Amino acid sequence: MAEKKKKLSKVFNYLKYDDPFAGGLTFCAGCPLELLARFVPRVLGEDMVITGTPSCSAPVLLGQNIGTWHRMPYYGTLMTGAAANATGLARFYKRKGIKNTVVCFNGDGTASDIGFGNLSGAAERNEPFIYICYDNEGYMNTGIQRSSTTPAGARTTTSPVGKMTHGKDVTSKNLPLLMAMHKIPYAATATMSHLEDLAKKLLKAKEKKEQGFCYLHVFCPCPTGWGVPTDGSLDLCRMAVKTNFFPLWEAEQGEIRFTRETKKPKPIGEYTKLIKKFGHLDEEGIARLQSDVDYNYSILSRLSGKCEQGGSND
Repeated sequence: MAEKKKKLSKVFNYLKYDDPFAGGLTFCAGCPLELLARFVPRVLGEDMVITGTPSCSAPVLLGQNIGTWHRMPYYGTLMTGAAANATGLARFYKRKGIKNTVVCFNGDGTASDIGFGNLSGAAERNEPFIYICYDNEGYMNTGIQRSSTTPAGARTTTSPVGKMTHGKDVTSKNLPLLMAMHKIPYAATATMSHLEDLAKKLLKAKEKKEQGFCYLHVFCPCPTGWGVPTDGSLDLCRMAVKTNFFPLWEAEQGEIRFTRETKKPKPIGEYTKLIKKFGHLDEEGIARLQSDVDYNYSILSRLSGKCEQGGSND
């Protein structure tokens, strides 16, 4: 009896373009950032122009010595001026009558801290490009220092655990919600475990950037910095969604809707037990993190006002 053909995931329908990257890249083992870097151009297309800063992606995107790892046009810039650089590119191409998609591709250190001022400015001016923040909750490229998206209680090299300190002592910045509150044409969250959801949001951002600024915030665990097995990143992404630690939603002109609703979320302890940077947390620390998760989710729920409309369920 002939074996039944296995159905390919629907996500393959979104991969319309060739992978512009070389076969082997210099990302750390198990890093989902490689999947993201390869996925974005395969969905958005060959007219993509990418710009970025010193970060985990820079050794690949910027290249090394006299060579590069991909075939895309890439412009490197400082962390302080990432969105300003993308603004200049988008305006230049518009003036020349060249239709393309400018993508500003950076980590959370640039987006939430060092380059937040010009990111907010570009959103306020409604500049016509896509800004993608891959959030690995810290400055992983330079030694695993904490950023403002690092969760409360997390261990980093600048929020150590010892007799006097117990990880980061303040809560994280809700950057995607801050960007949605700029009332830009499009803002969304995404993870590497929900690729069809990510693909849809990339395509919507490409469509909406004709109206102005679009922002995607992608949850991207760092196995090296977080203390996660190299084969555990995508499981971690799924659990982040199932615990509401990282809910999936989108906003058009500031109006929020969930794209995947978790009706019976798992306790945050199911998530933290998978990650060594939370290994020191006691019941009080886990309860504090759970309180942060519940608070952030309640804000999103109230802002959406229609949690059950239009999204799929876990």
